[in-house]
Amino acid sequence: MRREGSPAQLPTAKLRKESSPPTTTSPVHSLTDDVLLQIFLRLPSLATLVRAALACRTWRRAVASSPAFRRRFRELHPAPLLGLFFEPPSAVQDPALPAFPSFVPARRRDRDLAAAVHGGDFFLTSIQEHPDKAHSWEILDCRGGYVLLCNGDLLSEEPMAVVNPLERRSELFFDHHHKDISEGYRGYLDVQNSCLLCSDEDPASFRVLRLAHDESRVRATVFSLDTRQWKLYPWVDVPGRPRLSKSWLLNSDMQSNGFLYWVYKNHKYMVTLNTVTMDFSVEELPPFLQNRRCSFNAGETSSGTRCIVYATDFTVGVMLRRTDSDGVEKWMLDRATPLDTQLDGVLRKQKGNYDELLVVAVRDGFAYLATSKKVYDSRNPSWFLSLCLETMELENLFQRTYDSGAHPYVMTWPPCLVGNYGMFGLEDGT
Repeated sequence: MRREGSPAQLPTAKLRKESSPPTTTSPVHSLTDDVLLQIFLRLPSLATLVRAALACRTWRRAVASSPAFRRRFRELHPAPLLGLFFEPPSAVQDPALPAFPSFVPARRRDRDLAAAVHGGDFFLTSIQEHPDKAHSWEILDCRGGYVLLCNGDLLSEEPMAVVNPLERRSELFFDHHHKDISEGYRGYLDVQNSCLLCSDEDPASFRVLRLAHDESRVRATVFSLDTRQWKLYPWVDVPGRPRLSKSWLLNSDMQSNGFLYWVYKNHKYMVTLNTVTMDFSVEELPPFLQNRRCSFNAGETSSGTRCIVYATDFTVGVMLRRTDSDGVEKWMLDRATPLDTQLDGVLRKQKGNYDELLVVAVRDGFAYLATSKKVYDSRNPSWFLSLCLETMELENLFQRTYDSGAHPYVMTWPPCLVGNYGMFGLEDGT
């Protein structure tokens, strides 16, 4: 495996000649770090903060050296959605045929958010132009500012890639399995059941987790950025699996605050993995989530609480983990909100073209939805919307044909604003 390219470096500081006469310090540069960070807390978005912090090394160091400021800024300013990645219209079957994800930016009036998109590599040209890879890529997951992809030619060397579109030329290629898996392995290792594990406290690091299963067991394999190796975890028996079926789990990238979820194909049970303890558990889905017409996804509220958001027709519900009267923790309904009236205002006459909502993803207190018709019509593109789980207010994003998987790309805290990244502190003489 190898990392190609590196994040953009700061311009080299110009050394001041000893003979140069002293200059008058501007009022802005005389501000203390505490005052400066209080001003930065009042900026409208993360994209604006990044542009301001990168204006000079002193400001960048003030922001990067304060974990307390980072946490407070995230509390006051939700991570902004930049757009959605869409998988190729059909599964990558022939690596010789070009197939590549597409990106649609969200409609935003914030100029700094627009500048972040324009300055990034959301066409993923760094892997499109790779001379040793087939021109067919599929997105497996998208979170923490990273995009996890798999090449159509799984037999090639290092067919998996992780890319940060906001940092040009910073891709990482690696193998898709542990070298020992093929020896004596009888399980079903599906590259589709791969996801990113990211940390708010260390945005420069990530892990990749893949789920394997056979007729009666599951196991996790984890790729670490630090070791550049896959780690195999033990097999675990699970109950309730369908008989006479080797592939009994749906592909999924559902994740909420350190927990991963996979639903049985019979829609009766769900496997949960705690990524801190690496313990698996299985529980029965709530009855109304077992309805195949019910669309749902897992994520977290703005406060980080685990949640499931579901949609039935034009009603959206939120479920939280709570303890029942018997002392058993389970998924319980928190609220269900009809969105018919809001959709009338957002879509106007076009609402009549649809009869249901689909839950695309849930991230950081927002659910991303798509309008749909129960009888699929390729000539009728979907409207993509965001729903704030705190206020239950809808916002229209864009219209597009929904014929493949979609992955929201949310701007997260950049690695260059954490710690002593790039040694800029040393260049300042500190």
